[in-house]
Amino acid sequence: MSKKGMAGMLKELLSDYDVDFIGLQETMRKHYPDSFFRKINYGKKFAWYWIPSKGKSGGILCGINIDRFDVISIMEGSFSIHAVVKDKKKKKKDSLNSHSLWACP
Repeated sequence: MSKKGMAGMLKELLSDYDVDFIGLQETMRKHYPDSFFRKINYGKKFAWYWIPSKGKSGGILCGINIDRFDVISIMEGSFSIHAVVKDKKKKKKDSLNSHSLWACP
């Protein structure tokens, strides 16, 4: 995520596939400035959560569309993020884990 053009690529991914959840591993970033999230915002409001990298490896970034979902809870582990969300329209809870790369339309 630190390389030039990655914010633009992520913005395109979010827009092209109209995702409501996204999780990326091995981001190799310790911090995300607000300007990063402003660059990738294309109209949906996302709640962003991350685990910083340790040295030059690791790091997880996940986003949840808060226009569609209420975030019930977030549990951050050393190598994963677990989210419990509730679909506002369907009134149904769901569980998401960032153990692997995921993006859900």
